[in-house]
Amino acid sequence: MRVAGNVAGAQLAGSAPDSTRVYADGAPAPGFELADILRILSEQRRIILGAGVIGLILGIIASLVMTPLYRASTLLEMNDSAAQMIDGAIRTGQNMAARGGNQELLATQIGLLKSEALAQRVAQDLNLANSPDYGGDQGTRDQRTKRAVGNLMNNTDVSAVKGSLLIQVSHVAKDPETAAKVANALAQGFISSSLERRYDSSSFARKFLSDQLQRTKASLEESERKLFDYSIASGVFRTKSVTIDGRTSEGGTLAQDSLASLNEALNSARVRRITAEQAYKSASLDYIGDQSANVVSLVQQRDDLKTQYEEKGKLFKPDYPVMRELQARITQLDNTIVATRSRVSGNKRNELLGEYQSALRAEAEIQASVSAAKGDVQGERGRSIEYNILQREADTNRALYDALLQRFKEIGVAGGIGESNVAIVDRADPPQGAFRPRLPVNAGLGLMLGIAVGIALAFAVHMLFDAIVDPADVRNKLHMPVLGVIPMDTEERSMMEALGDRKSDVSEAYYSVRTALKFSQPKGAPHTLLVTSTRPGEGKSTSAYAIASSMARLGGKVLLIDADLRKPTFVSSRSDGYGLAHLLGTEEPLSAYIEGTQVENLALLPVGRFVGSAAELLSSNRLPAIIAEARETYDMVVIDGPPVLGLTDAPLLGATAEATALIIESRQSRTGNVSEMIRRLAESGSNIIGVILTKVTASGAGYGYSYYSYSYGADGVGGKVSSDPTRSLDVTGEQD
Repeated sequence: MRVAGNVAGAQLAGSAPDSTRVYADGAPAPGFELADILRILSEQRRIILGAGVIGLILGIIASLVMTPLYRASTLLEMNDSAAQMIDGAIRTGQNMAARGGNQELLATQIGLLKSEALAQRVAQDLNLANSPDYGGDQGTRDQRTKRAVGNLMNNTDVSAVKGSLLIQVSHVAKDPETAAKVANALAQGFISSSLERRYDSSSFARKFLSDQLQRTKASLEESERKLFDYSIASGVFRTKSVTIDGRTSEGGTLAQDSLASLNEALNSARVRRITAEQAYKSASLDYIGDQSANVVSLVQQRDDLKTQYEEKGKLFKPDYPVMRELQARITQLDNTIVATRSRVSGNKRNELLGEYQSALRAEAEIQASVSAAKGDVQGERGRSIEYNILQREADTNRALYDALLQRFKEIGVAGGIGESNVAIVDRADPPQGAFRPRLPVNAGLGLMLGIAVGIALAFAVHMLFDAIVDPADVRNKLHMPVLGVIPMDTEERSMMEALGDRKSDVSEAYYSVRTALKFSQPKGAPHTLLVTSTRPGEGKSTSAYAIASSMARLGGKVLLIDADLRKPTFVSSRSDGYGLAHLLGTEEPLSAYIEGTQVENLALLPVGRFVGSAAELLSSNRLPAIIAEARETYDMVVIDGPPVLGLTDAPLLGATAEATALIIESRQSRTGNVSEMIRRLAESGSNIIGVILTKVTASGAGYGYSYYSYSYGADGVGGKVSSDPTRSLDVTGEQD
């Protein structure tokens, strides 16, 4: 590829504005920006498009070779208004109005539709074990049945219709008739199994309650028999219990009832005795002539009794014993007053005396009966403890028996309900078209997947092979100006031969570099120029020699300094082998070590022989003095520096030189390595004016040097001594 000088100059001029995109330290921006991503996608568009086309073709091929599958769906409704049996009672679905309860019930029904038991039932009903698509052709009956159940469950989808109580049951099969048949069988089998479960549950409950009723009935009969036998043996007999306002009071025993009756009779006898006694006493007082005073006393007593009667009437009822006694006494006093006023005769007094004595005897007899009844009641209380225990046991068994009997009747009624809470809304019909494969969908998915893979491959290729190839990469990736593009010689000559031919592509390219250097700075070409590279073998020394010789041919005095102390390229012709390395350690003048070359106006300062540390020599204050002395003597000083690598040599030289030119080998230099080199040089204060892209080929092939080790020789000499300095520059690739 021929690159003329004016073309290189145009490249430099066009790329100069790009230099403003470099960071303040001279390093390009790290990472990917949108422009970088778009550039990568554009560069690798063939990979992306190729992967997309391959994905599209694979999607189409997959659609054509796949077996068509058909999907049939049945729509079910969960009828929450169906009769439900909750806590032994029949309630309607209105008690399930809460949405949370409906969703839980809906989830339960979906889980039952997905159950293995239902799939096994449908597989048996449809004899899917003998179907090659479900049960296969090999194995025993049980093995084929298990495979059929597994395939049935894998190809069945059950989902709820959002915002409703509808359930959609879908089945996918290779035959549309089979898909519809299985979907309908699943729905019908689910309804039948739910009814069977309800019936089985009701039957089990009836049987359980029947057994419990029998045992409870036997316990009730035994407890009542024990109560009766104990009542006969102990003589404890109770009246029937009474329930008032939900409270049950136990009935009293016969002894208690008899005592209560005797107490009432005793109160009545006492009232009669008191009345007879008062009448008799009143009649006796009138007989002795003190009638008027006795009447006043009786009236006063009657008034007092009436006052007491009215006060106690606020607390007690008229039939209360105390009230009746007061009333009797009042009545007695009234009668006494009347009798007194009528002047009872003597016969009357005798009659009243007889009545009094009769009432007194009756009271004494009843009092004796009450005392005997109290003794009977006290004895009966001890015997009633066991009676009460037996009574409570009998009552408990009776209540339990009544509850079980009521529950048994309720379940008997509920067991007759044959309505399911799930009903079929739409039965499945054989589908008219295949569910899968869908050619447009598969083709689109294949295309998108292929494009995605292509994009991933594009970035992978970029990361693995992110090399600087052409000037556009230098400007876009490194944001640096291009000083020149050096092609490979098309005639396959050595670099020395190509440079010797002033009309060769290589010579023309370096002429272009010379022109670009003149316009690299406002004041013209730099007086001191460092030429360095990322790694060995990129054409650094060749470029330094080519630039120096090209400048020398213009008539100016040029000095080429070999500053690669670790592995020199240009050898010395002096017998002592001294050069730059020796000069850095002494105060001798520069001119004492300058050697001539075959190129007119071009002088050479080789490294020479030395023993020591290259970094220490280059870090001394002697290096800037040598460069300053060279600038005073020569029009231009070209420094052939070492590669940057991980060493400090190149940054030290770059900080001393007025400008630095980077040598980058096309297709062999990674962008990351070059960016790191630029960063290190910029941090040291180097003025990077541009990049020279070397070994550019139309076919993309590149050559490199075998830079085996970057160290000293055993004898401490940095290279071979030659009487002809130009012969030390090997442009075939064996040296840098």
